[in-house]
Amino acid sequence: MKALLSVSDKSNLDEFASSLLKLGYVLYATSGTAKQLSEKGIEVHELSEITGFSELASGRVKTLNEKIFEMILAPTGEHFDLVVVNLYPFGTSIPKGVDAMVENFDIGGVALMRAASKNYRRVTIISSPTQYNEFLEKYPLAIEDRREFAKCAMETVVRYDTNILSNLFDSPFQIATEEMKELRYGENPHQQAWAGKVANMPSLFDNLNVIRGNLSYNNYIDLMSAVEVATTCGENGVAIVKHTNPCGASKFFEDLVKTFERALSGDPKSAFGGVLCVNGKIDSTLAKSIKPHFWDMILARDITAEARELFKRKSASLIEFNPYLSEKEWRIVNGVILVQESNLGTPYGELRCVTSRKPSVREMDDVKFGLGVIKNVKSNAVILVKDKMLIGLGAGQPSRVDSANLAIKKAKEFGHKTDGALMISDGFFPFQDSVQAGLENGIKCFAEPGGSKRDNESISACEEGDASMIFTSKRLFKH
Repeated sequence: MKALLSVSDKSNLDEFASSLLKLGYVLYATSGTAKQLSEKGIEVHELSEITGFSELASGRVKTLNEKIFEMILAPTGEHFDLVVVNLYPFGTSIPKGVDAMVENFDIGGVALMRAASKNYRRVTIISSPTQYNEFLEKYPLAIEDRREFAKCAMETVVRYDTNILSNLFDSPFQIATEEMKELRYGENPHQQAWAGKVANMPSLFDNLNVIRGNLSYNNYIDLMSAVEVATTCGENGVAIVKHTNPCGASKFFEDLVKTFERALSGDPKSAFGGVLCVNGKIDSTLAKSIKPHFWDMILARDITAEARELFKRKSASLIEFNPYLSEKEWRIVNGVILVQESNLGTPYGELRCVTSRKPSVREMDDVKFGLGVIKNVKSNAVILVKDKMLIGLGAGQPSRVDSANLAIKKAKEFGHKTDGALMISDGFFPFQDSVQAGLENGIKCFAEPGGSKRDNESISACEEGDASMIFTSKRLFKH
């Protein structure tokens, strides 16, 4: 039996090569790989014994030879039984610039992986040092095992080429996945689901520490939404999310316990079984306030050992996170790919008061806070905000006035006084009906993007009601 070894990452290579010798393999290797093995006293032949040359093009050509590929692809006769190859570290060369990327642009290794994968019925392809033990444990391999190794090699090739396209050739719409794992179920129990990350792209998953819990598809969707809302609330802000919509949100207020209590008071009924996200630390003091309530997930930047102990008998998943927002959002539905720039940055353009009554400093602070919250609410969205706290939410209604009325109804249901609250809309008010509903409930300040043909009607209603109207110059739809 013959094995071809050509590796850039030489981790655990000596031990693996020694094991192959014990299994009866004759080892052939490229010059660098052969040198390391020889220095360790491991018997190895250089590939030049087969090809008749050592290296060409200043080392860029090592394995591109018809005899080697004949021995990998041959359906019968003399052949390599095992190919062990991993690729130049293109990913780590990216920060070093174009020249470094070009030199770490692997050609021969990718060709070896493709050839061995194509002939997986006869040849085993090992594409990572992490597979060495698996190979030895499964030896001798069944054809199904060789097929699985081939699949891993081809996935490596796809990710590698995607990385090159994205970074060396500035092709922005390339996507490959990695670290995919099966979840408990999808949106409903009869649907299968998987989660992973986009290869070679930073993500929220990179800094996610699931302390406890087996997350479902819906958990991941809610988790990402909760992190966005809590991050928008600022350092030590608190958000409570239910089915991706915030039902509670508060800027930091005096201490984290009071901040949590304010967020919870927004809509304590909807918060039942929701996702709590603290953009700060949960210590034992805060944990004692959180513990009596039922949560599906509890997220924080840091959860202390004492807090974890207090949550020991809680069924909620416990997760630590570091905020990360991608510059692009990808959606893939029924074979259709939609990509857009993420809605990052300040959630308003020019804040312009278009009424005689000017907003107070407190009202302007609430406008800025509310705009950060509403950009994470499903359209059509209308919210009520008071003292940097969400007190009423109307989300996902086909009619904007229905969202406005729902926000007012929810605020009153939980004892919030709407007098002095702000009404904020993610899109313009097409009619004055939403403004009128707010005025009838004591609201004196409204914020919307502006741009309706009937803006003057809404402005006139505010003038008659001695209220302020602020145009934000930025629509904040979330579909």
